[in-house]
Amino acid sequence: MNEFWKRPANAAEIVKASSDVESFGRNLRDWQHELRKVTSRREFALRIAEPPPLLQNKINDHRQCDAYLAAYVEWLCELHGVAVPGWLSDPRRVAEKAWFDYPPLWRDSFVHAPAAFRRRGVFTRPDDVLKLRRGRPRVSAAEKRRKSAERQRRYRERVREKLARLKALQG
Repeated sequence: MNEFWKRPANAAEIVKASSDVESFGRNLRDWQHELRKVTSRREFALRIAEPPPLLQNKINDHRQCDAYLAAYVEWLCELHGVAVPGWLSDPRRVAEKAWFDYPPLWRDSFVHAPAAFRRRGVFTRPDDVLKLRRGRPRVSAAEKRRKSAERQRRYRERVREKLARLKALQG
């Protein structure tokens, strides 16, 4: 395994790491695995904020990869109540030629594709990988330790101040 390999953390990294349709598909699936770790709307919004470069310059696929990525992000935003980023309104993120995930069953794909996909000429049933939850976002163990150490430092400082005031009253 390549020790320098890492999954794309945001939508822009999918495109940057893709050189053809197959690598785009792999990178998109890897990003979906990363999205499973996202628990807050704010974190998801950060992962889609940066506009990905257009793939039409690298891949001659009638803009289908650009359309799929834009449709997927738009669909997730609509589904989970996240503000749609501005880069989705780019008209170059619409497929020039309709794309069906499984052409023999094109009628099924045509009927059941979400609106965000149909508007872009992509007909498929996407996977919802986001599992957002209410409340505070999850915090790593290292962050918890850092916060605890900071609380302890502030507590000890307050105790030192109280002791200093007591000594001043006695003296």
